[in-house]
Amino acid sequence: MKTITPMKAWMAAATADEQATLADHVGTTRGHLYQLAGSYRQASAVMAGKIEAATAEMHKHSKGRLPKVMRTDLCEACRSCQYAAKCLGQRAVVSDFPIVDSRQMELAI
Repeated sequence: MKTITPMKAWMAAATADEQATLADHVGTTRGHLYQLAGSYRQASAVMAGKIEAATAEMHKHSKGRLPKVMRTDLCEACRSCQYAAKCLGQRAVVSDFPIVDSRQMELAI
């Protein structure tokens, strides 16, 4: 069974336009976001921070429909950072994102 990453859950919950908006905000492409979501690539610390900020803003604008993705979900360097662990506490290791219906996951693939 494949793990559903927080980024994969975000991509499944987002529309194509929202995915394009995120890609524009962080300076990448939708294709690269899919690579991150599938764990085929890992984001740099800088990109992970941009994704965290952008998804937090989009979470707010969507009234919680879109989950927040933490930088620690996307980047090993951020995950092992003592400052992230100190500032984020338990959120540094586990993101808070809603469970995505398996039908939504099938549509995202």
